[in-house]
Amino acid sequence: MTTQAQKTMKKKKRRTPRKSKEYFVRGKTGKHRCAVCGLELHGVPHGKRVAAIGKMSKTEKRPCVPFGGTLCGRCRRAVAEEKAKLESGLKEFGSIDFKLRKFIAVEGAGK
Repeated sequence: MTTQAQKTMKKKKRRTPRKSKEYFVRGKTGKHRCAVCGLELHGVPHGKRVAAIGKMSKTEKRPCVPFGGTLCGRCRRAVAEEKAKLESGLKEFGSIDFKLRKFIAVEGAGK
């Protein structure tokens, strides 16, 4: 018996010598997006099944840079600049953009 979730899944038909059989098609994984601006991330695999991505090595799954696989290049640069300004004393934690705050770890800073 089919479950409620299977009723909305895509189905394909295969013809066999006896009868045609229907089977469910598994979906592909979606494209990864930047956590700040929502742009599509490059260097991160997509379009494959979850099991295929799980079998890949760690370096094939995501770039080996800080916030790789989470932020795009533009946002990574902005986080690095804001953190440098914060550590040098040019800026205070309260004046940093809300979207970038959770990526800047500061000791003693309030949330």
